[in-house]
Amino acid sequence: MPVETKQTLAVDAGIALTAVAGCLLLGLAGLPDWYWSAAVAVPLAIRRVAPLTMLALVAVISGTHVLVVHRFLFPGDLVGLVAIHAVAAYAADRLRHAGLLLGAAGALVVAGYALHDRRLGAMLPGVLIAATSLAAWSTGLMQRQQRSAVDHAERRRRLAEQDSSMRAQLAVHEERTRISREMHDIIAHSLASIIAQAEGGRVAARADAVVAGPLFDRIAGTGREALADVKRLLTVVDRDDDDLDAKGLRELPALLTSVASAGLQTTVTTDGAEQPLGPGTDLAVYRVIQESLTNVIKHAPRQQAHLYMRWRPRLLTVTVTSPLTGQDSSVLVEGQGLSGIRQRCTLFNGTCAITADAEFTVTTTWPLAQEGRRS
Repeated sequence: MPVETKQTLAVDAGIALTAVAGCLLLGLAGLPDWYWSAAVAVPLAIRRVAPLTMLALVAVISGTHVLVVHRFLFPGDLVGLVAIHAVAAYAADRLRHAGLLLGAAGALVVAGYALHDRRLGAMLPGVLIAATSLAAWSTGLMQRQQRSAVDHAERRRRLAEQDSSMRAQLAVHEERTRISREMHDIIAHSLASIIAQAEGGRVAARADAVVAGPLFDRIAGTGREALADVKRLLTVVDRDDDDLDAKGLRELPALLTSVASAGLQTTVTTDGAEQPLGPGTDLAVYRVIQESLTNVIKHAPRQQAHLYMRWRPRLLTVTVTSPLTGQDSSVLVEGQGLSGIRQRCTLFNGTCAITADAEFTVTTTWPLAQEGRRS
C-alpha cells in the first residue's frame, strides 16, 4: 500500500474513532440509539480510500435503523451526507453521481410514505433530505474539481521542470559541440600550417640559414596565434558569455597570409557588394573558409586554391576549389572538419555541397536576411 494511502487511512481512522467516541458520550448523556450512530460512524475510516463502500455501509445501517425503529437517526444520519460528499469528491469519475442518486431515492421514499399516509406535513423531511444531499454532492464535486486543478497544475509544473532540465542538457551538449568544433578548427588549421612550414624550414635550414630564420619565426607566430585563440575560447567558456572578440571575415587577409606561408597559394574573387554579417554568421563563414583551406593544405596534391565569394542582397555564396588528380578524386572521406562545415551551415539555415572530382570543391550558401541562432 502506498505511503500516501496509509497516511490518508490513518487520518480518516482517527476521525472515525473520534466520531464513535462522541456518540458514546452522547449515549452517556441520555441520547437514545447512540450505538446506531456509533455503528454508522465506523465507515468514516474508509471515507477517502473506499468512498463507495462507505456509502453502501452507511445506507445499509441507516436503512436498517429506519425499518427497525421507524424514525430518523441523529446524529448518525449526518454521516450519510458525509458519504455522499466523499463519493462525489473521491470516487471514480463515472460513479460520482451515486451518492446523489441514493439521497434522491431516500427523499422519494420518505415523500412516498407521507403521501401514502396523506400527511403533507410529513413531506418536509423528504425535501430536507433532497436539499442536504444536493448540497453535500455539490461541495464534493467542487472539491473534486479543485483537486483536479491542483493535480493538473502539479503535472504542468513537473513537465516544465523536465522540459527545463532537457533544455539545459541540450544547451550543455550544444555548447560542448561548439567548443569541440572551435578547438578542431583552431588546432587543425594551425598544426597543418606549422607542419607544412616546418617541412619547408627543414629543407631551407640545410640550404640557407638566413632563409630558415624568418620561416621558423612564422612557425612560432602561428603557434602563438593558435595558443591565443584557444585561450580566448576557454576564457569565453569561463565567463559564460558571447565571444565578442571572435574572428570573422575581417581576419580573412591574415588567414590567407597564414596559408600562403604554409605553401598554399590562394586566389580570391569577390562578386557583389560586401554586406555586414551578424557575429555568429561572420564567425561561421570564417571558420568554414579556414577549414576548407586547411583540408586543401593537408590533402590536395597541388598547393593551389581559389576562394570565390558571391554577394547578393539576401545570400552569400562561398566556394573554395582546388585541383585534384585522378587517383585523389576517387573517394571523398569526410572527417570531423568537413562534418563541422555541414553543421555550421545547418546551424545558420545555409546549405553545403562538398565534391571531389576534377576539383575538390566546398560550396556553402548563407542566408543574409536574418541572423541564425547561435549554438
